[in-house]
Amino acid sequence: MASERRARKYETFGSMAYQPEYQTGSAAPSRRVREPRREERPRVQPRTRTVTRPDVEVRTQDAVAPFAIIGFTAVLLCALLLVMTSAQLAMANDQVVTLNSTLSELKSEEKVLMAQYELAFDLGAIENQLLADGSMVKAGPGQTVYLDLSEGDRVVYYSAAEEGIGGMIRRAEQYVAGLLS
Repeated sequence: MASERRARKYETFGSMAYQPEYQTGSAAPSRRVREPRREERPRVQPRTRTVTRPDVEVRTQDAVAPFAIIGFTAVLLCALLLVMTSAQLAMANDQVVTLNSTLSELKSEEKVLMAQYELAFDLGAIENQLLADGSMVKAGPGQTVYLDLSEGDRVVYYSAAEEGIGGMIRRAEQYVAGLLS
């Protein structure tokens, strides 16, 4: 046996070795041709579904859980608060619409009243009235006129100037009445 030499021989299809065969040195190499194996596919069985219902024992409820009562009460309270706040929101929205319409009416009335106010203080009519009775005189070409604009805009028209002691007494009475009130 020592003289016999084992040699491996590889049978290949292409460049890949499949199964080494041990041969002795004195035996002639035999060539086996390997035929490819045909694998049989398992046949597919159709699936059958079975419907089974579990057997459940039904027991009667003995008492209502206190947490269930608290939970249902909380849900009802939240629903009630939601309805109340949506009603308040609808009322507030209605008030906003009413106030907006009132505001637009008041703005149009303001425009009318401002036009009437500006017509009441027609400067041309006031100038003609004061020039007619002589209480105001137009400046001539050689006269210098100084205009003091340090105070706010206002028109003061005195129909009759109060002079003398009677006028001074009336002004003192008005001053004292203003202090007391």
